[in-house]
Amino acid sequence: MSEDDQNEARRNRRGDKHDGDENEAGTQEHDKRPSNEDDADDGKGADKDDEDQPEDDRSAKEKAADWLSTRNHKLIALAVLAILILAIIAGVLWWLEARKWKKTDNAYIRGPIARLSPGVAGNVTRVFVVDNQVVKAGQPLAAISVGSYDVAVRQAEAEHSAAEAAVLQAEAALVTARAQVRQAAAAARARDAEADVAARDYARYASLSQGAVAEAQRDRAAAQAKSARETAIAAAETTRALAARIGQARADIAAAKARVQQALANLANAKLRRGDAVVLAPIAGRVTQFDIEPGDYLAPGQPLAAIVGHARWVEANFKEDQLRLMRPGQPVELQIEAWNDFPLQGYVESFQAGSGAQFSALPPQNATGNWVKTVQRVPVRIRFRDDAFRNFPARADVVPGLSVNAAVKVMQ
Repeated sequence: MSEDDQNEARRNRRGDKHDGDENEAGTQEHDKRPSNEDDADDGKGADKDDEDQPEDDRSAKEKAADWLSTRNHKLIALAVLAILILAIIAGVLWWLEARKWKKTDNAYIRGPIARLSPGVAGNVTRVFVVDNQVVKAGQPLAAISVGSYDVAVRQAEAEHSAAEAAVLQAEAALVTARAQVRQAAAAARARDAEADVAARDYARYASLSQGAVAEAQRDRAAAQAKSARETAIAAAETTRALAARIGQARADIAAAKARVQQALANLANAKLRRGDAVVLAPIAGRVTQFDIEPGDYLAPGQPLAAIVGHARWVEANFKEDQLRLMRPGQPVELQIEAWNDFPLQGYVESFQAGSGAQFSALPPQNATGNWVKTVQRVPVRIRFRDDAFRNFPARADVVPGLSVNAAVKVMQ
């Protein structure tokens, strides 16, 4: 036996002896240990057994290859891979389609609303309609007492008649003035002729020698010539004075006609106020908020009722960053939440000239020190297509204020 073999044998003998001592000590300790520690020792023994089991030194790739070696595992892996590929494709397709649309649920049905109030004060005498009734344009809704307004109309009619009579009187005065002027002009011409005759007579007497005619006769001729001339001058003055009356008569006619126009205006106003005593529907639609009874007192400007017209459109409030590609005429898909099973088609009609905040009761003042940026919304008016309600429920009542989901297609 070689030296190496001898050394190996000695080491084995020492190891066996050491193991025997440990086993004996362990047996004694086990005998002294309480019975309730047996389970713990069993667990430690099991762990020791597990530790003694050989470790799996294969790599993850080898384990996966081993797992896929069976047919069922291969089918499961292929199914998971197909699902992942389909999910990726669906996500890409959804993104490509979703980027074409700008959506908002901040949209509502709108319609024309005419708010009524009486133009005159008085007590209600008759009520012709009830709340939520459909009416036509010009249909009477209620009547107010018209006694005082009838009196005003009759008074205006009397003033108009008096003004027209004043016009006739002024025109008659003009005719009279013209006749007087013609008469005065004729008299003035006669006086001029007489003055000319008297002047010629005096001239003949004056041309004679002093002995040929008496001095008294010459003086009489001179006095007659002078008197005739003064009379002619007075007649001319009278003619001019009467001609001035013609101008005055014309001015009186113009003033009388102006009073006629004023009387006509007063009469029209009185008739208008009497007409306002009957409240008429300005547009066709449905009456709402109509709660008056005969005997109620109404004052001008007091809210009386509202009429909702038949036209409908959608007001969608889009965020400012959604408007970059939005243009009038683009198609819109609409869905009224009350009838979400019936999609509707529309198109962008116009954009409000300013964000909604600018037209609020208290517009924001962003030039203050404490400023917080807020995404603004701009109202966009959307019209329904002509055949949008073709398949809509017949009894559906699309009233203003209903919530709508709107999606505008900004890309083809």
